[in-house]
Amino acid sequence: MTKKTQSGEGAMVEYVTEMIGGQLFGLPISRVQDVFMPERVTRVPLSSREIAGVLNLRGRIVTVVDMRARLGLPKPEDGKIPMAVGVDLRGESYGLLIDQIGEVLRLAEDGMEENPV
Repeated sequence: MTKKTQSGEGAMVEYVTEMIGGQLFGLPISRVQDVFMPERVTRVPLSSREIAGVLNLRGRIVTVVDMRARLGLPKPEDGKIPMAVGVDLRGESYGLLIDQIGEVLRLAEDGMEENPV
C-alpha cells in the first residue's frame, strides 16, 4: 500500500529514495517506519550471508538485512558507516542496511512501468 495523493495531473505516489552501491532505489513511503544509524547489530549464527544480524529498536527485536549482500554487490570500500531504513512487512519489522538515504519523490502513478523480469 503506497501513499497516493490527487493533484491536477492525476494520482501521485510517494517514495523514499536510497542509494545502494551507486544505484538509486525507492521504497513506498507507507512502508517506511524509521531511518536510523544502527549502533549495535548482533550477528546470528548460521544465518544466510544477507542477514547482517538483529538489533533492538525501541524494545523490538528487528532483523537487519544487508542490502548490498542481498543484491550481490561488494562491500563498500570507503569505510562509511551504513544507514538503515526500518520497514514493516506483514507485521514483522526489518532494518535494511543502505549506503545513504535520499529524498521523498512524488511520481505520477500513470507514468509507472512494470518491474522487469
